[in-house]
Amino acid sequence: MKLNLPARVPNEGARRLAFHLTVAKPGSLKRFARKAGLSEMMVERLIRGDVMPDDDMAKAIYLASDTAVFSSHWSHRPHGGWFDRPISQVAA
Repeated sequence: MKLNLPARVPNEGARRLAFHLTVAKPGSLKRFARKAGLSEMMVERLIRGDVMPDDDMAKAIYLASDTAVFSSHWSHRPHGGWFDRPISQVAA
């Protein structure tokens, strides 16, 4: 499945997850979804901003993304565009 990004970035969690899937680990949507225990469609919906992860899902995403997406990122406005490199976790 190909990742389709909407024009507007819905939140920082979606932005970081998309960056992780397209730049940090390209071509890994299916593998990521499996690792997080999610369907590819759910990952797409998270990135589009159609749904927000609950605590368990946010934890699974955090672990599956190699700690690139914190649970708190989902409630923050985006800090850049889709392909802007996220600020490091230490600096954030």
